[in-house]
Amino acid sequence: MSQITITLPDGSQQQHASGTKPIEIARAISQRLADDAVVARVNGNLFDLTGPLEEDAKLEILTSRNPEALEVYRHSTAHLLAAAVLELFPETQLGIGPPTEAGFYYDFQRDTAFTPEDLEKIEAKMWEIQARDLPYERVMTQKEEGLEKYKSAWMKCQLIDEKAGAWFSEYTLGPHFIDFCRGPHVPSTKRIKAFKLLMVSGAYWKGNEKNARLQRITGTAFFSKK
Repeated sequence: MSQITITLPDGSQQQHASGTKPIEIARAISQRLADDAVVARVNGNLFDLTGPLEEDAKLEILTSRNPEALEVYRHSTAHLLAAAVLELFPETQLGIGPPTEAGFYYDFQRDTAFTPEDLEKIEAKMWEIQARDLPYERVMTQKEEGLEKYKSAWMKCQLIDEKAGAWFSEYTLGPHFIDFCRGPHVPSTKRIKAFKLLMVSGAYWKGNEKNARLQRITGTAFFSKK
């Protein structure tokens, strides 16, 4: 197996087998670093901790002390929200779910309005999924295959048609959830320790009032309940 050179932030270099993952390198440095790791930065770009490193690279392990790590953490929590909604309300159409300065949101299309009681059920389902310790796994898909896969999900088809190249990335969350997404994400749901759903509001697809009206569930997430 070929070897690659990994350069750490202090300038030191390590030799590793091609395919080694950032989380494995973090664990070799210290278990404490691995436990606090959220995401990696590889050659200046955010990168999954569980993604294989195939060539020489500059590597930085980002922890809860890094603002960019919080964005990734909140984005992963938005995926957790979407997975919970689909388990409870499988007829729901998914829009987008980005992180924000205050937390995260996810836009949904559903004939029936979400109620405060629904939010309580969704948050409880999120904790249930969190406890399953499901991995966020990256999958590469051909554009044509993706459009066929998402043909019943009109918002996803639009996004793939507009943003995807010949191949694009998706992220799974357990065996029943997959979403068109650039990533990266935290390694697994167990890494998400503190979140709260806050409200439901109206939104328009792509922020244009001429487009379909959606329901936006907003929440917040932090690295600890404190």
